[in-house]
Amino acid sequence: MDGMQAAILSAKLPYVLEWTSKRIANASLYNHYLGNIEEIILPKLRPFSKHTYHLYVIRTKKREELKNYLLGKGIETAIHYPTPLPFLPAYQKIGHIREDFPVSSCLQPEILSLPMYAELTKEMIVYISGTIKNFFSR
Repeated sequence: MDGMQAAILSAKLPYVLEWTSKRIANASLYNHYLGNIEEIILPKLRPFSKHTYHLYVIRTKKREELKNYLLGKGIETAIHYPTPLPFLPAYQKIGHIREDFPVSSCLQPEILSLPMYAELTKEMIVYISGTIKNFFSR
């Protein structure tokens, strides 16, 4: 870490717990508003754990169509980590095939990150969620 990165981190560090609390609250709102849409799978919170929701990643078989629909409505999404780790160039010499990792191979084409940051408002989440509902009810 260089000096500039350290300075930025030092300025942000006092806010980490507050930002994390807001992300958790935002995830709870997403869960509430998206929970009854059969065509998507929401992030799971495992027992005895705490999720910080750095990302809020849903799964759907209609990822590309939903991504394009949301973009058309002014909602940016992302596909974080689009390539499973074993298939990155650094690991090519190992020679893995998709069948070596059936879960990641199955889930990779379904993942879509919705907007997630501490400053999201309830109104924004309601709009995003409503837009997703509209997509699946067409």
